[in-house]
Amino acid sequence: MYKQLTSEQRYTISVLLQRKCSKKSIAEAIGVHPSTVTRELKRNSSQRGVYKWDWAQKRADKRSRRQPGNRAISKAVWSEVRQHLVDDQWSPEQISGYLARDGIRISHETIYKWIRQDKRDRGTLYKHLRHRLKHRSRPVGAKRVNIPDRVSIHERPAEADGRRFGDLEMDTIVGPTTSMQ
Repeated sequence: MYKQLTSEQRYTISVLLQRKCSKKSIAEAIGVHPSTVTRELKRNSSQRGVYKWDWAQKRADKRSRRQPGNRAISKAVWSEVRQHLVDDQWSPEQISGYLARDGIRISHETIYKWIRQDKRDRGTLYKHLRHRLKHRSRPVGAKRVNIPDRVSIHERPAEADGRRFGDLEMDTIVGPTTSMQ
């Protein structure tokens, strides 16, 4: 399980760096993986590569206030999400945007994750989505299927140059230099 470094561990890092100890021996001394020490030094050293434990602790505290991490979503919010999903037939994007107006921050991806979990648990929330969680991409390992007896666009007849009605590829293109006829 991941845990933040304590101020004592940061102080120990600082002292052992002054003694020119290796990162591996520092990691063993404070009881963490060597990559933790490497990340700590990379994240909290000055541009000149100087590591000061008190400065590092202040930066870590500031980051933890700015990014509170995993937030539990209250049951009241989930019931409101469910109500908008089931009764109002709103998409997760609409629900997320509507709740943000009231100061409730919940990602539409979090709502989708909740719906997928409900579907795995044999729930029916996914049935209230327009696409019912159907993914249009090919399954992993599936091969692309070519159209049998297809003809390349380069082999089209000369009269299909877009001047006559019915040449769909030209009839649907409107750009800054073309005009509607």
